[in-house]
Amino acid sequence: MMNEQRKKIRKAILIGLAAVCILALMIFLIFLAVGFVEIISPNNSYAIEITGLSSLAVNGTATVMVPIPVNVDGVPAISEEAFTRNRQPPGWRTEVRETSYGKMLAFTTTDDCAPDISAPFSELEMKGEPRVLAPVLAMPERMSIAEFTRAPEGTYTTVVFLDGFVPPENATSISFDLRYQGGGGKRHLVREDTRTATVNAAFSGTESGFIPVPANYYVVAGGFEL
Repeated sequence: MMNEQRKKIRKAILIGLAAVCILALMIFLIFLAVGFVEIISPNNSYAIEITGLSSLAVNGTATVMVPIPVNVDGVPAISEEAFTRNRQPPGWRTEVRETSYGKMLAFTTTDDCAPDISAPFSELEMKGEPRVLAPVLAMPERMSIAEFTRAPEGTYTTVVFLDGFVPPENATSISFDLRYQGGGGKRHLVREDTRTATVNAAFSGTESGFIPVPANYYVVAGGFEL
């Protein structure tokens, strides 16, 4: 009698453990299935912060130009319409302008004093490809853009532009903080690389014309992800 009861108890325990294992497996498979079908579009954003302009007076019309993100073939990552149709920074008008170095994003103002610029731009797209901020004036060791973007990180030279400001009587500094980020999308449990290109430069408010600046590029590797 005791043996039969033990057998029944053991059988009930085994059935219970099997049920728990089956339930755990089902929950795991559900999460796996959700992760497998989950699709996250690649990031495609460009944030522009330019400070120190508010201390400068404008001589008629002032212009500030910054590089734009492009792929290795020079195709812009964000359309001209996105740069102009989005909410523009107060006191400024934006346009993509052709220069002697190539296309750049131009900000112009006719206000007596130029306000600082804070302008985030983004546009949805499904391409996860290398991008740099262009114009590209120089690559290290004469590398091509395609060769450069295959490295995990590096520094190259781009350019910004200032014109139409009255030179300040007192020393003042203008800072450019530009950040493009692309990629990072997720499809079928695989996250793609995230690529970032940045410019962080500061110089005197007496500067004008085209000013070469260093740009940093780095890649955060993606991979399988639950």
